[in-house]
Amino acid sequence: MLASVSDSTAYRALIAYYTAEGAVLEARRRRVRNALVHGNPASFAIVESVREYAGFLSGTALSIGLESYVEGREPAAALAKRTDEFIAMQAGQDAASYWRAHLTAKAATGTGSS
Repeated sequence: MLASVSDSTAYRALIAYYTAEGAVLEARRRRVRNALVHGNPASFAIVESVREYAGFLSGTALSIGLESYVEGREPAAALAKRTDEFIAMQAGQDAASYWRAHLTAKAATGTGSS
């Protein structure tokens, strides 16, 4: 993972791996949810396998929803927003280059160094 920070190809491969893993977890989470909602059997092991992921999703959505409320923005727009780092990664930039440019721009405008 650390090697991917300055290698855009490795970075994209790592993101692709985690995206695929996320798709598997999401499909499993949906099946577990449907089983529980409709009264079908779901083993404890299967429920446990998606519990952390489901908690992460709901916690993230709740956090974004609360932030949007405080900032007076529409929750749907806040949930759809992507970070500048995510956009740069999708364009093929590696994390190290993104953060170097980001920190240089902040230093140039005097808005801080972190």
